[in-house]
Amino acid sequence: MKQHKVRASVVIGAIAASALALAGCSATGAGSTTTTSASTTGQTINYWLWQDNATDTTWQQLADEFNAQSGHGKVTLQVVPAAQYLDKLSTAISSGNGPDAARMKDSWIGQFVDAGVLASLNDRIDAWKGKSSVEPSAWDAGKVPGGDRIYMMPHQNTALYMYYNKKLFADAGLQPPTTQSEMLSDAPKLTGNGHYAFDVRGGAGGQDQWAAWMLAGGAQFVNSSGNVILDKAPAESVNQKYLDLAKYAPPGSETAAFSQVQSNFLAGTTATMIHHIGSLAAVRKQFGDGVGVIPVPAANPSKPSTVQSMSGNVIFANSKKQELAWQWETFLLGDAQMLKMSTSPQGQLPVTKAVAANAAFTKDPAYQVAITAAKTAKSWPQLPGTTTVVNATWSPTIQQAFSGQLTSAKMLQALAAGLKKK
Repeated sequence: MKQHKVRASVVIGAIAASALALAGCSATGAGSTTTTSASTTGQTINYWLWQDNATDTTWQQLADEFNAQSGHGKVTLQVVPAAQYLDKLSTAISSGNGPDAARMKDSWIGQFVDAGVLASLNDRIDAWKGKSSVEPSAWDAGKVPGGDRIYMMPHQNTALYMYYNKKLFADAGLQPPTTQSEMLSDAPKLTGNGHYAFDVRGGAGGQDQWAAWMLAGGAQFVNSSGNVILDKAPAESVNQKYLDLAKYAPPGSETAAFSQVQSNFLAGTTATMIHHIGSLAAVRKQFGDGVGVIPVPAANPSKPSTVQSMSGNVIFANSKKQELAWQWETFLLGDAQMLKMSTSPQGQLPVTKAVAANAAFTKDPAYQVAITAAKTAKSWPQLPGTTTVVNATWSPTIQQAFSGQLTSAKMLQALAAGLKKK
């Protein structure tokens, strides 16, 4: 396969967002999958990743296990700090020094597919005996809206749900909400005497909390053809309900980042918090059995949804070692490896059925809520404009809506326009 020549324009905002333009093409076409039966013994692939927990050694342990096996080559890990990862990866690809394979977030897929630098994995997946072991919904995280090509192997997932303070609800004579209408009607009763119903989190990272509310309310980012419809009904009314919750949020919530949101909940200041299992240990340490976990309130509880954030693995189209990269990525999806990673200090939700059914997850009701939520969860759309919207545009746009500078409709029009950009 001939080397791809890639030019990258790297724009650094909240984090790096890149637009990659492919100047050359391979002998088999951009994004193609080369299937080979050739031996990979003696080869070494360069695999890039970030670590959510910099002190955890699970990734290196898995690499050591893979490298100790006979019959294939080896993997070398290159760990890049999370804050620099996208920028450095884009720059390496543009200079022709990129890795063979890499860890990837679902929200980044669109820009790399648009550049033509990712290998399509469909042929390999269809021939892989382990295909049926992966939760069917997990495959969608590696697809571009409107298409059926898969560019990312799912690996670790988070699906957002809602925590609620049982005492504050009991004091107000309320049951936890199942619908968004109930959430709005309960909010005034949960607010007062230094307490508030909910943190709207308009600062850094709040886009996923907001997206969970939007999806649960029946809004969609794109339709089945891949067209952006975030500014179409019923999104405007769902978004307005979210904006209305700011009346029952603590001071500073409109610009708050996660640390403030979590602190407010742990202090008993707020009655509810949308997050994921990453907060489970902290809230249980603080409240014990006094905290509950429920799905994000929906417009229709019989049709639940929320947002997921999938991290997975990609193979770059210009790699000459795609077969070995494939062996590494499917190794990570083995039951023992998946269980080890998912229960590690940086573990998230498993994406394979057998591990999701393991006692490590089935005995914990909070994990069960999360795993059930993941079955109907959706990613941010894998479009070229998503990275910029998620990391740069969303926060100032919703803050303008909170302050009344933008209507709900105008806010969504601005975000939809951003998603459409390449």
